[in-house]
Amino acid sequence: MTIEQKPFPIKTETACQLKWSHSTVFLTQQSSSSCHRVQGNKIGEDFDFHNTPAKISDREQMLEGKWPGRGCEHCKDIEDAGGTSDRMLHLNFPGLGAPPEVAAGDLTATNVTPRWLEIYFSNLCNLSCLYCGEHFSSSWGSENKKFGHIDQAMRGDASVPTMDYTKNVETGSEKMFKWLDKNVQHLYNLMILGGEPFTQPQSDTLLDFLETKHNPNLTLTFFSNLSIDHERMKKRFQKMQKLKDNGHVAEIHIIGSIDCWGPEIEYIRSGLNLELFEKNMDYLVNETDVRLGVNAAWMSLSTFTMPDLIRKINKWSTHKRPIFFSLMQAAGNNYIQPGIFGPKVLDWGYREAVELFETQGNNVKEGYKTYLEGILKKIENSKPDLEAQQQLHRYLTILDERRNTDYRTLFPTVYKEIHESMQLNSEPNG
Repeated sequence: MTIEQKPFPIKTETACQLKWSHSTVFLTQQSSSSCHRVQGNKIGEDFDFHNTPAKISDREQMLEGKWPGRGCEHCKDIEDAGGTSDRMLHLNFPGLGAPPEVAAGDLTATNVTPRWLEIYFSNLCNLSCLYCGEHFSSSWGSENKKFGHIDQAMRGDASVPTMDYTKNVETGSEKMFKWLDKNVQHLYNLMILGGEPFTQPQSDTLLDFLETKHNPNLTLTFFSNLSIDHERMKKRFQKMQKLKDNGHVAEIHIIGSIDCWGPEIEYIRSGLNLELFEKNMDYLVNETDVRLGVNAAWMSLSTFTMPDLIRKINKWSTHKRPIFFSLMQAAGNNYIQPGIFGPKVLDWGYREAVELFETQGNNVKEGYKTYLEGILKKIENSKPDLEAQQQLHRYLTILDERRNTDYRTLFPTVYKEIHESMQLNSEPNG
């Protein structure tokens, strides 16, 4: 039976549909959050990841029109700058919808059932991206084991702890599949991220599990770097297509994770094979009818060839159906953030990328372009952080020594900007 997706009806100044309807679960860390901008909460023994005490408190504050903090400042800052924040974008986001308790009329409900669920089953991954770490990438873990922890090298701190990101995966996966068995019928969107999901056995287990269910409301979404053997990927795509064709799910959505184009992206996402990514994406565009998107993490280095990526998306979108695009500023240490260079970073490619992005009259893409413009406004108000720039140089230099690469040849503008700032900062006053 198809369930009507009712709009989110809570209208206080700070109410966020993501806080009520969306959960992200990190099984490696046994934590959960309501979006990628906020701090995670530990999941209790009851495995009620959507209704932790912190999430319930956040909902209560939002009902009073207050900002709860713990990361929600990201949206507050964008809104204060006159932009469109994640919170605003998702108030009427297609396919999200109010949780069952709120949809039934209880506008004060704070203990609710999610509609969108993101699962990070494990950190198994074939890439070691610059802005990532061993918590999301086993390749990063292997590199840290070989050379020493990257944080230790950056801080000169021998006490950096080594974490075992595999110990919770098996038991966490068992609990998650038990939860899905009872609750999958309430979900509108089930999203699998990584690591790289298509290197993880839980993804195949999930496909087998969904073959036993009938979910006419559910969109199954995979985020993938698409840098996986083409024939293996084709078999998985075909299996997912059968899930849709046989009525086990309503729709399949594949989102390729890539930030820019050319040799720059193979530096940023170490281990990525751009030729293989394009081959797999071309197959999806030309040989399937699944919904497609591209998700990018923005850092200063990806800015320069982001316009080339947008041109690719525009080209793919002219064939059969629109290719959606989403972007977030790379998370992690401060020196990874693009804003450390101030508004200047916008002219390295971001502004051009936003201008190039074609919406083709699609409401979702038009809304997202507005969101991209909101990020632009926020960065226009930023100020250069010379200390963070120097940290970025140190970080990239350490990685270049480990990976036999040289960021200065691919990103001379960044190298020049950092060193000009260093020289200016070292000049005596007066």
